[in-house]
This record gives sequence, C-alpha cells and structure tokens, in this order.
Amino acid sequence: MLELEGLDVRVGTRTLVSGVDLAVAAGERVGLVGPSGSGKSLTAAAVLGTLGPAYAASGRLLLEGRPVDLRRRLGRTRRERAGLAAVHQASATALNPLVRVGAQLVEAARARRGLTRAAARDLVLDLLGQADLADPAALLGRHPAELSGGQLQRVCTVLALVCAPRLLVADEPTTALDAVARARVVDLLERHCADTGAALLLVTHDREVAARLCSRTVALAEGRVA
Repeated sequence: MLELEGLDVRVGTRTLVSGVDLAVAAGERVGLVGPSGSGKSLTAAAVLGTLGPAYAASGRLLLEGRPVDLRRRLGRTRRERAGLAAVHQASATALNPLVRVGAQLVEAARARRGLTRAAARDLVLDLLGQADLADPAALLGRHPAELSGGQLQRVCTVLALVCAPRLLVADEPTTALDAVARARVVDLLERHCADTGAALLLVTHDREVAARLCSRTVALAEGRVA
C-alpha cells in the first residue's frame, strides 16, 4: 500500500525529517511512534500530500505501487483515487465550520461508498455510536464549534472511516480522549481494519495504543528512524 524511502522534510535550510524509510503492506497496521517534535506528523503529512507551502520534501513515495511526487500537494480527488483517508491531529480545523456535522458525514459516505442518503445516515449513526458519542442523532444537527475537542476528534475518525479507505492514516486519534472513549475508538479502528482489510498507519506517542492496534512500529527521534 505504501512505500516511503529516504524522506527528507526541510524548512529553509533546516532539516526536520531526514532519511525516513517506511512501508505498510495491504491490510497491515503499522505504528509511527515517538515523542512530540520527532517528525511523526510531518512524515504523515508528506504521505498525505498536505505539507504546507513552507515545507520542502524529497524522497521516493509509492502508493499502491504508483509513484507520487512529494513536491506536489495532493488534492482531495487524488487522495481518493489513492484510497487514502486521514484522521488529522488538528480536528478543530478538519471540518467545515459552516456546515452541520451530519451533512458533512453523510455526504462523504454517499460520495465514497455510493450509498443512498438514508443508508449513509444509518452508517454514520452506527459509527458515531461505536465511537462512544452520546445521542448521535442530535449530534448530526450541530455545527463543529458546538462540539468539545474529544467529540470533534471522534467525529473526524468517523469521517475517515465512512470514506472506506484502503489506507487510513490516523494522526493521534486518541490524544484528547478519556480512558473509556480511547478504548472505544481503539476497538472501532481495530474492528474496521479487520472487517474491511484496510491498512493503517497510526501516528501516536501512546505506545499502549500502538501495541494494541499495530503488528509493528517504527520509532522516530529527532526526525530520524531510531
């Protein structure tokens, strides 16, 4: 699903990520672990093609065997073609603040899965419940600003799952959650990958979560594979 060789990420003359190699096979679950500032999120952003314009990336990236230019941003359509979906760490900015949560989730499910509106809504409600979100039907009518940080994080996880990805990149999907909600989200991700055969690249500083979800981990320290 994913082959990354010799990734470098720079800002100006400063190198933030250096020589990172990473591979995720079809159906495999790999953890990218390390402390804050180790380069985990920058590596994930390079894979997703979402690095900001200030960053320069180089190296070799293959998605499902097809080369991807690390110097170009990947738009939503190209990510969809590559079977990618992401749970972004900055959940507060991952949703459109002007559109109700339900409309965003249902539209994503319809676009990526070809479902009717009713079937898409049923899927979304089921996944929200599995993510330990109380009263999912009421939540659909709210705007993102009306949700707590933990609720937003779980909604973003559901948004990624309704897209039926072949490769899910989840950047700190459990950080803002209490112990009960964290366990439910881990269960949800584990069940989804097992049921669909999706591959997972889990970016986390929580080694317990990585041990539960992943068959192996790659540890980063100061921008390098440790």
